[in-house]
Order: sequence, then C-alpha cells, then structure tokens
Amino acid sequence: MKYLLFSLMLAVSSASWAQHLDFMGTEMGGSISDFTSQIRQRYPLQKKVGGDHYYIYKGSIYGHDTYFKAEYSRKTKTVYKITVTPKQIDQNALADSLIAHHGEPLEVQGGYRWNVEGGTILLYTPEGYDCVLMYLDTEGVARFREEK
Repeated sequence: MKYLLFSLMLAVSSASWAQHLDFMGTEMGGSISDFTSQIRQRYPLQKKVGGDHYYIYKGSIYGHDTYFKAEYSRKTKTVYKITVTPKQIDQNALADSLIAHHGEPLEVQGGYRWNVEGGTILLYTPEGYDCVLMYLDTEGVARFREEK
C-alpha cells in the first residue's frame, strides 16, 4: 500500500512539472495573450491577422523577414502550435542551427523532425515553396484535441 501511495504521489507531482516546448525563449504552454506579450518583448513583431484560434505575426526572426502563425485552443486560449515561414533562408543552414541546439534529427519526407522535451520540431520544404519550421507542444496539442 505504501508503494502504491508513493507511486501515485510521484505520478501526480511529475504531471505538475510537465515541460512545455520553448519557442525562441518563450514557453508555448501559456495563453495566447501572454505568448504575444513575451514574444514582442524579444522581437519587433506586428500582429497581422487573427482568427478565433490563431494569430499571424510578421517580423524579423533569425535575421530574415518572417511570418509565423501561433495557433491556440478555442476554450482555454493555450498556444499549442507555431508555424514559421522564414523567407529566403537556406534550409540546410537552418537545419544545422537546429542540429547544434537539439541534436541529430530523424529524417522525414522532405525534411527533419526533432523529438524534444515538451514537444516536436519539424523542418521541411514543400516543393516549390520556402521552408517551414513547425513547433508542436505535446501538452497543448493534447488539450486542443480534448476541446474539439
């Protein structure tokens, strides 16, 4: 019984320490308003367009003009997915930077995938388009699916 109680307490405490994916120094697990405030403190971004579950920002990230889309759950407004489309950036140079930071990726069709603490990072190039960098927060995606 003591072991069962200890295991249960350990599981509960582990769940409360769940890691969220970090996007350029900003944790993705918070609300869209907190995310917007924090990301604007670091980068000169403009909110371009918003919907009932996303914002699109424009600015300079990684030294390149960039659009990125922050998607959030409709009920809790929690950020779960970031899609970055840096213009005129070499995918190989970006991949090298990600490898230096996150280690060797898994190769997937058209790009790479990093399974990191708190989520997944994808880098791929759709044929004929600029590369796409996508961040998926594991806990946020689960919350998004529950709310559908």
